[in-house]
Amino acid sequence: MAKDNLPIYKITIDPEYSENGEDLGIEQIAFTSTPAIKVMGMAFNSQAKQMIFKDNVKYRIVAPALIPMEIYRKDDEDGKEYYVKFTKEEIEKIHSKFMKDMSNKDLFNLEHDTTETVPAYVLEAWIVDNPRKDKAYSSFGIEVPTGTLMVTAQVTDVEYYNHLVDNDQVGFSIEGYLGMKLKEVTQLKTDINMNKLPDGEHTIEDKIYVVKDGEITEIRDVEKVEASEEVALEDTVVEEEVVEEETMAVDPVLDAEAILAIVKPALDAEVNNIVAMIADLKAQLEEALAVDSEEEVVMEEAVALSVQQKLSNFIKFNNNK
Repeated sequence: MAKDNLPIYKITIDPEYSENGEDLGIEQIAFTSTPAIKVMGMAFNSQAKQMIFKDNVKYRIVAPALIPMEIYRKDDEDGKEYYVKFTKEEIEKIHSKFMKDMSNKDLFNLEHDTTETVPAYVLEAWIVDNPRKDKAYSSFGIEVPTGTLMVTAQVTDVEYYNHLVDNDQVGFSIEGYLGMKLKEVTQLKTDINMNKLPDGEHTIEDKIYVVKDGEITEIRDVEKVEASEEVALEDTVVEEEVVEEETMAVDPVLDAEAILAIVKPALDAEVNNIVAMIADLKAQLEEALAVDSEEEVVMEEAVALSVQQKLSNFIKFNNNK
């Protein structure tokens, strides 16, 4: 069977995929010259290049424990061929559970021999975020992909540390039980290859499959960002149309109360303005009348004074005769 058509099983610690009720996750880490991964009781030799850092002063060993990758497998018993895939998302879950459940007692062994305990403990463990900026590269010169689980082991016995280094047993291999679930996209890929789609690009279930010479050569996600922007734009247009329809939906005959509610505040404001103007004119008129009244009194007093003066002058004239 062509390897392109082989199923891919994604490694998981979801309890649903525990075959015999085992607690899925990392139980131990082996110091080994051939890093391996034990999955459901089966050992897998890593295809990744061994990458380690040895500190001969502090007696520490730094190396990747899990790397996002696909590993080819062929069962010895039935000859079944498949891939197992470690994703960065699942490695992060494995790391979190490992740190939560970790007990430094007898955590390390030698070459997967549980009777051979290594005097060491986990000094630190972390997930690589940026390969070129992560301390795995900047401090230890180890370049690994995003999502890799790095482990620093502190060996507490100098002689044992030297023994590990001399025998090149400085790689890490995890032990424990990890579930496997068939990757749906891979199954779809197998079905597509069996149907022999024509060469070109084919969009199926949010994936773009590139077919060349009757075989799938590339799979990539459909760009959803642009689609989201278009949907958002459409939603905005619809909202504007709805608002416009609601504004024009007022019927002057059937909805007089609605019109009154809109017009009444404007009418009240105009009435208040007119009342204020009238009050102002009234005040001005009263002020003018008051001024006229004062002037009339002064005039009357002046006339009265003039008549009295004339009468007095007449009396004086008669008396002088």
